[in-house]
Amino acid sequence: MKALDFVLSLHGICSFQTREGKKTGKASNSEIRRWFANKSILVNGEPLLIDEEIDFPIFSMVLFPKNPVTLW
Repeated sequence: MKALDFVLSLHGICSFQTREGKKTGKASNSEIRRWFANKSILVNGEPLLIDEEIDFPIFSMVLFPKNPVTLW
């Protein structure tokens, strides 16, 4: 499974929220793609690349490392 597919499947379950611009609510898929471009998603302490294969155990996932929210 590619990293983008993995994060979007999580997004379908837990609905990542946005504060971008004036809108609030569920983040768009294009916004999630920008998170990858900005290296705002860390898995096991390393930036997750959008086309990276997820074939390893995930011990931690950090969204926005400057303001960490860890999913276990």
